[in-house]
Amino acid sequence: MTKLKTAFSPNDVHHKLMEAPRSLRGYSIIETLIVMALIGVLSAMAIPQLIAERRLTRSVGVTREILSQMRQARQLAMSQRQAFTFQYNNNTKRLSIIDHNSNLGAALFADPAYPNTATSIVLSSTPLATGGLDSSEITYGIPAGLPTNALGDGILMTGLTNNQLNVTFQPDGSVIDASGNPTGIAMFIYNNRTARGTASAISVMGASGRIKIWRYDRSANLYSE
Repeated sequence: MTKLKTAFSPNDVHHKLMEAPRSLRGYSIIETLIVMALIGVLSAMAIPQLIAERRLTRSVGVTREILSQMRQARQLAMSQRQAFTFQYNNNTKRLSIIDHNSNLGAALFADPAYPNTATSIVLSSTPLATGGLDSSEITYGIPAGLPTNALGDGILMTGLTNNQLNVTFQPDGSVIDASGNPTGIAMFIYNNRTARGTASAISVMGASGRIKIWRYDRSANLYSE
């Protein structure tokens, strides 16, 4: 009667493993290290691009928020038949909507406390630095090397007063100056970490109060709708 072999020698184990399909034998240490190195190289190439795309997306969101808040201020002025101001504060990187109650017209600008006059109420205050976007990245103005001429609607960039931009909409939706004349306003903004990729502007036509958004087009080297 034959005895059953109850143990395998190291050589037997080695031969059995070598005869097994590759999928069962696994991978060598060298192969694993090569795969890990490739993953590391691909990650190093992809992560900066992903960060740039994320920053671009957040900056686009900033422009949209500004547009939304401006339109809301204009709509409130027209629906309630009184002056409302959209305010951008470059110190705090916040947007505010101010209700001037019964005050309207050119006389409003003569008040030394404008836009925060005695009868005004701040209806809302919205931070632009959200979702991981740092306030230091938000920059008012036009990046170096980009065109500084007027936008397609003929409006030049409006300078800040006391580090603020105030756009006061009248009951008919228009925007006027201290003399009561229609005046166009343009706000330029970008993310200083990817300036050319995020440069944009929002303009307001004085007579009609129409609000438009513009983005920098690298191929044409201009701000386009």
